[in-house]
Amino acid sequence: MFLRRALYYWQFTAAIMLPLWVVIARGIFGTTTGWDIALYIVLGVILGFSMLVVAALTVARKRVRDARALTGRDTLVLAIWHLSVILFGFIGAPWVAAIIVIVTVGAFWNAVWTLFTETRDRVKVAFTIPDFAPRTAEVDAGHYDATAPGQGDVIIVDVEPESPPTSR
Repeated sequence: MFLRRALYYWQFTAAIMLPLWVVIARGIFGTTTGWDIALYIVLGVILGFSMLVVAALTVARKRVRDARALTGRDTLVLAIWHLSVILFGFIGAPWVAAIIVIVTVGAFWNAVWTLFTETRDRVKVAFTIPDFAPRTAEVDAGHYDATAPGQGDVIIVDVEPESPPTSR
């Protein structure tokens, strides 16, 4: 539970820190030209925006907001995603970049699908009408008086019997 709750709060900080980590670490550990840094800055902005989108979709779920913790699947996806971004800071290999792209797409669709299914289930429950027993007893025609408890108000129901239809 601690890891799930920590990742819940970390995902917003990670949207700024992890792209910044990639730019700084790639500058220290292996960039040879200034154009590489410019490319990492542009890709860092895209990565940060995608992390914010996934975080917003995750927090939009009532179950996550109420618990202030991610689900197990969210924790697994985000841990793989964030660890691959941290690894890319050290190793600028194309296969690590490919893993980041694949996990980014997977994290987005995981967040969208989970939000959709949880919202659908909540809406189904909200629109389910309870099954009440039908009333079979008829009310006799007449005059009924009732007082509301503690209010002193009088409710009067005056029901007149139906008259048979007249023919002309």
